[in-house]
Amino acid sequence: MKRNRKKALAVGAAATAVAAAGAAVVVAARISRTGNVGRVRLNKFDRWFDTLDTEGNDYITEANLAEAAARVLGARGVPVDSPMGLELREATSRLWTEFIAPKAVGDEGRVGRKELRRALAEHMLTDQIAAAAKLASIADAYFAIADENGDGLISSGEFVQLLRNWNGVDYQESHRVFEHLDTDHDNRISPDEWRSAIFGFFLGSERNHPVNDLMGKVGSPILAPADF
Repeated sequence: MKRNRKKALAVGAAATAVAAAGAAVVVAARISRTGNVGRVRLNKFDRWFDTLDTEGNDYITEANLAEAAARVLGARGVPVDSPMGLELREATSRLWTEFIAPKAVGDEGRVGRKELRRALAEHMLTDQIAAAAKLASIADAYFAIADENGDGLISSGEFVQLLRNWNGVDYQESHRVFEHLDTDHDNRISPDEWRSAIFGFFLGSERNHPVNDLMGKVGSPILAPADF
């Protein structure tokens, strides 16, 4: 069953990345300055920053991304040094290295809110097709963790658990996002639907789109790790 899941993820990854990114590039082919990112994206990036800055010190490091991944693994009871744990940790490291690290400052590699905005604008939005291809593999690693029973799909319960432990999203918000992604209303999310959610969050600029709340609705409380 796990083999089927990996096969399903591999088959659609490239095609989905290109298709979703292609739609995103219609909005903006080249973005070089934070001011051109748009308020919708800035709100999403700020929300993501807030979920990662668990200590409230106004900066994040690679360790904060690793902590978020560790929460997801811990909720599933998956050891961080297991093959699945290592895969998720490597995907998280790529997210930091390829999209955020170039704007990090200091020996600890700190990134403030403004630096994160600039990093994502420069390294994610300037070439959305390339970014989508990279995001697809990261999305797949989180999909594999969320798919607890290995059936190649994410149930509503698995989805809620993932969002709550990953970025502190409450049940009501995660259910609302799930219902939008579950376009065929079979109470399951496919790998393609999950990738589309990731692409929509990081690359999309549509106002009031449900995937904008993938890390939680802007302004809503963020559940602390202790609440998990």
